[in-house]
Amino acid sequence: MKNFGELPAGEIPESLKYNRPFQSTTLSNGIRVVSERNGSQTATVGVYVGAGSRQDTIETSGTAHALRLMLSRGTSARSKADFTSEIEQMGARSNGSTDREWTTQSVTCMKGDVNKAVNILGDIYSNATLDGAEFEQCKQELAAEHESNFKQLQPHTLELAHYNSYRDHMMGQPIRGDRDNVQNLTVDGLNSYRAANYFGDNMVIVGTGGVDYEAFVE
Repeated sequence: MKNFGELPAGEIPESLKYNRPFQSTTLSNGIRVVSERNGSQTATVGVYVGAGSRQDTIETSGTAHALRLMLSRGTSARSKADFTSEIEQMGARSNGSTDREWTTQSVTCMKGDVNKAVNILGDIYSNATLDGAEFEQCKQELAAEHESNFKQLQPHTLELAHYNSYRDHMMGQPIRGDRDNVQNLTVDGLNSYRAANYFGDNMVIVGTGGVDYEAFVE
């Protein structure tokens, strides 16, 4: 049998369908807000951007990943230490990830702290300063990441598979960028990438768990 018993391409087999109720609103700036509520005492709020290493070029390889790291390293209202302190005081957890076609930053917290999580994420995406001195420190950390890449066997194997499949297309390039290009990255490059990809229609804010949807959208 092919395609789950000759089902038309793109149709999901009934046995694999799992539809859960959710709510969605598109704001005036184009950002979509989506929520899936359950009875959990915790909630996760995440910002998803429809851009990743695929939107880099050979010359700017690593910019998508570097920008994601820099977002939480200082805004016009918060320092890097402030960000870390606020997350710790909430008993929350912050996570981020860069992929080939999307980038995300999220905060998992108690349900009563959802507004704080939204405020923090809104601040880093809207007001990150991308300080030059802080970026130089970030680049040293990125270089150390590259030195340990080969020890992460599964991700490293997948990177090699992508390269063998796509070669010089950006889908075949490392998500974290070319290790030899790290020191060539610039703050201007980060700002250009942010301007080109971090805009309303290309962003989704998701809340799951103990989320009050109306308050979440507000």
